[in-house]
Amino acid sequence: MSPSPAPPHPARRVSAGEGLSGTTGAQARDHNQRIILQSIRAAGSLSRPEVVAITGLTGPTVAYICRRLVRDDLLVERDPPAPARGRPGRLLSINPAGALALGADMEGDRLTLTLMNLGGRIVDRLSQLIPRKAPAAWADAIQSGIRDLCGPADAGGMVPMGLGLAYASEPGQALAAEVAHRLAARLPYPVHAETMTAAAAAGDLHFGPGLRQPSFFQILIGRELSGSLVLQGRPFTGAGGHGNDINLLIPHGGPSFARDMGPQGMGSIVSLPGLHRHMAAQGLAQEPAADILDGLSTLSEQGNALAADWVDTCARLLEGPIVTITCLVNPPAIHLSGRLPGPLLEQLARTLNRRLDGMTRLPGQVRIVVAPDAMTVGAATLPFLHRLLPKHDVLQKTAAQRTQRGTQRGAPASGQA
Repeated sequence: MSPSPAPPHPARRVSAGEGLSGTTGAQARDHNQRIILQSIRAAGSLSRPEVVAITGLTGPTVAYICRRLVRDDLLVERDPPAPARGRPGRLLSINPAGALALGADMEGDRLTLTLMNLGGRIVDRLSQLIPRKAPAAWADAIQSGIRDLCGPADAGGMVPMGLGLAYASEPGQALAAEVAHRLAARLPYPVHAETMTAAAAAGDLHFGPGLRQPSFFQILIGRELSGSLVLQGRPFTGAGGHGNDINLLIPHGGPSFARDMGPQGMGSIVSLPGLHRHMAAQGLAQEPAADILDGLSTLSEQGNALAADWVDTCARLLEGPIVTITCLVNPPAIHLSGRLPGPLLEQLARTLNRRLDGMTRLPGQVRIVVAPDAMTVGAATLPFLHRLLPKHDVLQKTAAQRTQRGTQRGAPASGQA
């Protein structure tokens, strides 16, 4: 449900050190709404006085915007569970069902279409192979999938806030741009396109572990191996956008150890095709590897043993890049995500953490955190990012204010998604 416009309301500017500063001018209403929503999302629930303290906005401004957000079903209001004294302040929290967004995840010849609510929960999803690398085939499949997920628009079907397209290097930017152009002419809501790594980082930042700690390095294992560095809520891609290519990092053992990896580097092994080739070499799978995902959840005993062996190889290869990232950037956490089923991701994270625990000279304690749905959630995050979620600088201030609030209350600082 889209928020309705609001008349101007006074807000005051505060310094960055005070918290999430409001703004004035033409963008004031949109900006202030975004920081209020983010404050409440990050904390789980807040009273209006707590929103005032965190955002630096005036009490009347917060009251007006929150009243409008409740009216538009983006927030819900309830009494506190155990009031201490006096008149308790009612608590505001996100209404997960208040808005929906669609995400179309395009990687290789596989389309994953996701319907997600404002709470970050995947309401429904579907996946299919697109046999032709033609924009018309992709656009038709996405439009048909939207009808399956949302129902016919002219028959009271669900109306999402928008559609996000997340594309990998294959099928590529040019095809994704043409698909977005075709769909924009057919759909009654906006279409946003972004790279897979950028979308996954946004999904992790707003609906994954990054909501609590907005600095991390993300490793994505899909048909390719890729990475994404996020610092204080801001993705960092390097000069020309070519940073984070962990494929090119040489693993422990030096160049001779990596000479048989081929032009894809570590991605020839640490990827879904790499897993498929590992199993095919033992006679367990047949080419092509397009539908390997469909069989990973029902592996035989032999298949599970081969997958475990592949996980150990991946951990050995990823150890060097993770040590390099930790020494150069020292992020609070490294997030592991991608196409692998949850149990395989968890197994890889445990193996990596065991290897890293034995290293006593790393700067700080690096932990591998699993964010299993970052790639699919990321595409559906794009419409929310354009309409409701805050800009990058707000995320850093939200985390700092939440920590301060938790310290003052003597309670844990982590919020709920």
